[in-house]
Amino acid sequence: MGSKQLIAVGKAALLLVVAIALQTLLVSRVSVLGVTADLFLIFTVVVAISRGSMDGAIFGFVAGVVADVVFVQPLGIRALIYVLTGYVLGMIVLRFATVSPWTVLLMAAGASLFAQFAFGLFQYVIGPRSGFLTMLGVQVLPEAVLDALVAVPVYVLLVRIRVIPLPRVEAAAGRSGAE
Repeated sequence: MGSKQLIAVGKAALLLVVAIALQTLLVSRVSVLGVTADLFLIFTVVVAISRGSMDGAIFGFVAGVVADVVFVQPLGIRALIYVLTGYVLGMIVLRFATVSPWTVLLMAAGASLFAQFAFGLFQYVIGPRSGFLTMLGVQVLPEAVLDALVAVPVYVLLVRIRVIPLPRVEAAAGRSGAE
């Protein structure tokens, strides 16, 4: 493993430690419209956008397992959801080869909608079978808006302080013209 890869792994581990600290100490205590932001999902979105699908999926898996432990949920549900989220978002960025704060906002909102809906569906299947449609309106939509609004400044801050690189979309843009 080269030094660049070691630095990238260290930065990802630092992001997870920051996510754990912020989520447990600060963000979980601040409620907006009855929901709190999910920093594990937001950081998975940011890593997938900046590093690509494989790194997004790996980070999503680790973040999902950590989130399951932190939130005291059945182990593996969030990991599966975050793996899919990280991989798909990385592929979307590679395919469309453009990233702006608006695309980060839209991707974070879509990822949050998907993640909350899938997690709610899993909870409905394995848990009490009441209020699934109510939960969609009361929890899923407000959390998607909140996650999207939090993801943009987090993305811009992490790019500015060089914790994450700008997305590697130049190679994809060059390939699409040659095909």
